[in-house]
Amino acid sequence: MKIYRLLIIVLTLILCSCGGAKYTYSFEKGKNIHFNNGKWILNEPFTNYEDRDAYEFSKEEFHKILGDSLLDLTELRKTKIIKKQLPLDPTRSELKEIKKYSHCDYLINIHSEIIKDEMGSSSMSTPNIGTVTKYNDAKTKIIIYDLNKLELISETTAFGQVKVTKKADDDESVLESLIKYTTPGRILALQSIKKLIGKYNKNKLD
Repeated sequence: MKIYRLLIIVLTLILCSCGGAKYTYSFEKGKNIHFNNGKWILNEPFTNYEDRDAYEFSKEEFHKILGDSLLDLTELRKTKIIKKQLPLDPTRSELKEIKKYSHCDYLINIHSEIIKDEMGSSSMSTPNIGTVTKYNDAKTKIIIYDLNKLELISETTAFGQVKVTKKADDDESVLESLIKYTTPGRILALQSIKKLIGKYNKNKLD
């Protein structure tokens, strides 16, 4: 069932990739990371949208980089005293506690949010007068902690946006209006996760 759901997500992302979305990236800290050492925990993503797929999708993408070094949080909780969701911005004492109970070396936190979803997945209608611009925006931040050194080692951000401007004199048929679509906020959010993890994969150190 999980594989089927992931397949649906991937197909949806591919179909929506032509919806005019643009992505920008910033690397506040740790653009190049060694992923070939230690055990890694992927925390439950912090989101402002209800979507279990965000965790499964993130896990699938990071598994391409980490393989079996990436531990499933659900499985880890079966044998360790691990909270369902670890802190987004843990203190040194919290990092020490996570290390103690998990016996892992790194913690990956993801904060994904839909900022605007003014159009959903549909291109907006042409206004009667004037000009109207609407946006679908989403942002993802990935933060990685070293549980041995008790410190943050990487922080990166991806921002996705779809911008549509319509004028009253736009010459667009009813059929064209119906078949046009944009990338909705949820897909922007998931796509920004995928693209940002892809940046880590591209820039990883051997």
